[in-house]
Amino acid sequence: MGNAPLEVPQADPTVLEDGYVWPENLYVELRDMASVAYLVYTFAYLTDTAREFGLKGLEINDEGRIGMPSRDLPRSFSPKEIIEIIENNLDTLKSRFKNFQDEEDYELTIKKLKILQDLLHSRNTMIGIRSTTWFTASPRMTSNWLSNVAFLKKEYDLPPVLEENGVVESLRLHSGFGKYIFDYTHDDDDPVTWRKYDEILEDVKLLLKEYPSYKVYVTGHSLGGALSSIVGVYLACDPDIPKPVSVINFASPRVGGRHFLLAARWLERRRWLRMLRVVNDNDTIAAMPMTNYHHIGMQVRLYKEIGREPIFTYPSEEESYRKFVGRLWQNSLITSLNLGYDHADYRERVDKDQLSLVKYDLNDLYDDPTLTGFKHGEETQRV
Repeated sequence: MGNAPLEVPQADPTVLEDGYVWPENLYVELRDMASVAYLVYTFAYLTDTAREFGLKGLEINDEGRIGMPSRDLPRSFSPKEIIEIIENNLDTLKSRFKNFQDEEDYELTIKKLKILQDLLHSRNTMIGIRSTTWFTASPRMTSNWLSNVAFLKKEYDLPPVLEENGVVESLRLHSGFGKYIFDYTHDDDDPVTWRKYDEILEDVKLLLKEYPSYKVYVTGHSLGGALSSIVGVYLACDPDIPKPVSVINFASPRVGGRHFLLAARWLERRRWLRMLRVVNDNDTIAAMPMTNYHHIGMQVRLYKEIGREPIFTYPSEEESYRKFVGRLWQNSLITSLNLGYDHADYRERVDKDQLSLVKYDLNDLYDDPTLTGFKHGEETQRV
């Protein structure tokens, strides 16, 4: 099949048998990751305020970026640390943001952070809040959406595991999204060739050294969803990161071409990557860009109408032409273009569909050959 690898990779049988306790159902997994994805907006408010007014516990260096050299992880924060920053700077934050002026909104934010902190310990899940690791679009990034509408691709580093196994010869990604991850940091204390991805990888490995039984989740909303897709694939290719890496994002646009799709599918088939993109029906952002771009991973489409069931799709290489055309049409700009705004209420739709989503498990969905075409446990075979 053209650029497809020469062999169908065999699933790694040890990945799901390491004693890790996965979420009891898909609703729980989506609910928790949606909370993280949207709480990063709160962290963006904190960093923007720190740049302008200064905040106790959140130092900003001369380049305008978080830089706290006294910490082992100078740019990453746990939910508990975020709570402390908010509580120590509440008067300043109330003067700046409506979210902190409303007592109900403030208490809800603190409650969610405490739930995430408990989740970190109860499920052995790595949850950190970081300006570039758990991604979202901060107010400083919003203006950059205009430049990201330019649909040019750029070639980025090919992970060795993909090259050695003949999966693809190159990876070309949306140049605007790739810039966020692979641009140099420009911090005086960093090596000259140090990239944002190197920062992320360093922090993740330090956390895993402290919590060796934990798994890595990557999430984000909108632009953050696009960035989480890129980082999730690259983390899954790293031999030092425990598998599988889980990417659960919301409203993600397409980020790469066919080679990126083939790479993600190869990682998923090996059980090194679990990826679920949550898409609201009629969300225009999630349908962009179209030409020569491909969505990757599992997709679940959520509808506004009460009683309408979520729909799962997967870009299987074995799907029929009819399914392929149907999936392409469903994710097209034509069917997603609308005058309303279906880009924000993802948490609400996840909660609306709770009774449906509790019936599913992401690992079981991957093992459904009618959906993915995977036959885990099969012998490696020629294609």
